[in-house]
Amino acid sequence: MEGSSDSKKAPSYPSFGPACDHCNKPDTSNMTWADGMKNFFSTYYASPRMGPIGYILDSPYSPLRVVREIPSRNWRDAFEDLLALDTGGQMISDAHRKAEDTYAAQYVYDDANASIAASNTYIRKHQKLNNRVAQLAEVAARNDEKDKAAFYDKMRSISEKAMDVLAAHAKDVKSNYEKEIGKSASSLRSHGHWIVSLMTSGALPGWYWREYISADGALMEFGRLNAPSELRANVQITEKELSQHFVDEQPHNFGTALPIPRDRLLAFSQGLLEAPKSKIDPFKSFDPSTSSVLMQAGSTESVKRPDGSTATKVYIRNELVNGNSVETDYTQEPGEIIKEIWNARKSIECLGDFLVAGPQQDPSDMLDEVDQIIDQDFAGYEDESRL
Repeated sequence: MEGSSDSKKAPSYPSFGPACDHCNKPDTSNMTWADGMKNFFSTYYASPRMGPIGYILDSPYSPLRVVREIPSRNWRDAFEDLLALDTGGQMISDAHRKAEDTYAAQYVYDDANASIAASNTYIRKHQKLNNRVAQLAEVAARNDEKDKAAFYDKMRSISEKAMDVLAAHAKDVKSNYEKEIGKSASSLRSHGHWIVSLMTSGALPGWYWREYISADGALMEFGRLNAPSELRANVQITEKELSQHFVDEQPHNFGTALPIPRDRLLAFSQGLLEAPKSKIDPFKSFDPSTSSVLMQAGSTESVKRPDGSTATKVYIRNELVNGNSVETDYTQEPGEIIKEIWNARKSIECLGDFLVAGPQQDPSDMLDEVDQIIDQDFAGYEDESRL
């Protein structure tokens, strides 16, 4: 009999994907390993347990794919609104989006400005260096000190090339920033952080995220909170893998990230590895330290306000290198949430770069050492009144 009360009620989950984990299951007996893995991921992502996350990662109609093919529309925001309605909520308010956009615009400006300022600082240091070297080269030539004159000429040439690199970097940063002016916060988010924003806005309740340090950049994890066994699910994927899939159109290649060398992480946490900024990257605004964020975890819940309306409360926990944990919660504070999440990403990436590769060479590495050499040479010439 139709409508019988004996029929079991289906579990409550967003209406994405087929109704079972085994629908349209192909014959895998003669598949290559690569094709088998691709089939596994597609089947897993299409299952109800993965819900919207699986749809985003694997569907040909994923907003992360469609936005690249038809960039004139804001598919990310449209998807978020539809998802919010599908999960029983309301479309994201204009006030929420405006708060996000305002903070994101300021964040992008500050980031570009800091990077250009760093380039200009090092260019000025090189210019000062070149002026001193030019004087020393002139004196050396006058005194027929050919080896020393050749050394100074080579030093000046290296410094001029370094200034070219720094100037080109500043120009690229400015050009990229100008392309981002006027973009929404949603458009400016990385692939992984956009998925996180679906949770923090309340459009995707019942899920958590974690962001880890890895040898291949930021590693994201998405999973269901307190789900029954038939709906329990999670997935780990790096931002690099997401970019390769959605920007470079490469097949899924998840799980390629290597862990950070544990011995280096332990040594750094104990203060045995130093990471001065000038030895890593002059353009990054975060220095690795024992208070750097090692992992960020977050989840949300719907709460009632005093006026009876509902709001999304966001819980964020940052695990630091020194073993400490910092917990914060936000209720309808989209700008502060972006700040918390984006700052953690910067910290994680900068720390990862250092722990994987060690101190990196940058165009300004030689300045301190060269200054010492020049100071000695200047002292010698000044004593003899030869300048």
